[in-house]
Amino acid sequence: MLKRIYSSFTMANVETLMTMLTKFFAASYKKIIVNDNQIKRLKQIFAARKGPVIFVPTHRSYVDFLVVSAILYFYGMEVPLICSGEDFLNLAVVADLLRGSGAFFMRRTFRGDDLYKAIFYEYVRQLNKDRQIMEFFIEGTRSRSNKTLAPKYGFMSVCSRVFFEKEVEDITFVPVTLNYTKTLESESFLGELRGAQKVKESLSRIFSAVEVLRTNLGTMYVDFQDPIHLSEYTA
Repeated sequence: MLKRIYSSFTMANVETLMTMLTKFFAASYKKIIVNDNQIKRLKQIFAARKGPVIFVPTHRSYVDFLVVSAILYFYGMEVPLICSGEDFLNLAVVADLLRGSGAFFMRRTFRGDDLYKAIFYEYVRQLNKDRQIMEFFIEGTRSRSNKTLAPKYGFMSVCSRVFFEKEVEDITFVPVTLNYTKTLESESFLGELRGAQKVKESLSRIFSAVEVLRTNLGTMYVDFQDPIHLSEYTA
């Protein structure tokens, strides 16, 4: 179970991924807009943190998994460990690339498996105690309508439990808004919104989408919103 969960993060893997991303972003996007003042604030948050800093981006595209990491990397900041769905473990090449660059994997449900729940909690508890930079998608899955989906609190619950057990002084959540002129998967969304079955994630689908749309994705807008300090909302 732990072998399926854990991240094998190394900077060598991150640098390899960033070399690939630089070429992809340059070919696919007219520009990526980031607010420098927000980056300065993030650096201050990182330096003063009394516990983990957890990014909480909106989720519209496969690209979401890589955007925050890429921005932090190119601004010389710590790259987050990303809580990803186990669906990606079915994509061997992608899973290995993500795992080596900071991804760790979580089942969609813990129901009926107390051992898995205990192992996952202990792994995440240690990440929190080590004051790691992390990232998770509170919507749980990509939105097909460009509207924010109802939140799923599983991962947040695991982290906040560490705080309430007084193993960390604080947890800082940083909401991130990701907006695109056009998403990588937009051509499949129309059919799904009309009631067609959700397109199954596959390696070939990812690469075919990149090939078709890579020169026509327009502008990406990234906003790091005001941080939420869990300690400020508790007695």
